Amino acid sequence: MKDELRLGGEPARGTGSTTLADKIYDDILHLILHKPLPEGSRLPTEAQFCQMYAVSRTVVREALSRLKIDGIVTSRRGQGSMVLRRPNAGVLDYPEIGSIATMQRLFEFRQVIEAEITYFAATRHNAEEFARIRAAHDAVQDALSQGHPGIEEDRLFHLAIAEAAHNAFLCSALASAGPQFIKSIEFARSLSGKISPQRIAKVCEEHEAIVEAIQQRDPEAARHAMNEHLTRTRTRVFLEE
Repeated sequence: MKDELRLGGEPARGTGSTTLADKIYDDILHLILHKPLPEGSRLPTEAQFCQMYAVSRTVVREALSRLKIDGIVTSRRGQGSMVLRRPNAGVLDYPEIGSIATMQRLFEFRQVIEAEITYFAATRHNAEEFARIRAAHDAVQDALSQGHPGIEEDRLFHLAIAEAAHNAFLCSALASAGPQFIKSIEFARSLSGKISPQRIAKVCEEHEAIVEAIQQRDPEAARHAMNEHLTRTRTRVFLEE
């Protein structure tokens, strides 16, 4: 199991590919941040985007749909698309992000997989595995309290939970993300560290809720705690608060 969960090595196949919709998604984020466009500002029309990128309305609508799902853009009948909430400007400062759209989808993937992994970890862990989870959680807190990003400690925390799930298929799915998994942790930590100690405290609280639910062998609470943690992490990373 541990060998399967070596979250690094070769990149997952296809994770580096960028579609036209991804490019438009990323470009709209840059437009909102660098124009800059405040909340409530109107974006170019679908027809204008089609002309700008020489693409069909289907491609433009896919990009706008993703931005709506991510809480950045909204649309109103007769008024077109408008900025609902400005993204975190720090996402554009991270040198290895690649496609912002791809990173968004990676967080979605992690939510789906890790919520279920945590569910099973709550029901199947043994005393030794829980001790590793608790120790990994403590290591994250210690690193953050000393001003370190805690990237490796965070990876080991999530890895310890995955090992306690005793499901090779779920673990293989998580491992398939390869270095992209590590990149998502680095990305979240770099932005959280830049912003405020309060956000770091929130991360520790969210981890504690996960650990407590696993300890109580409450799978529903564990799943919910992990889902909430990754949802809030994604919000902290991509949106201004």
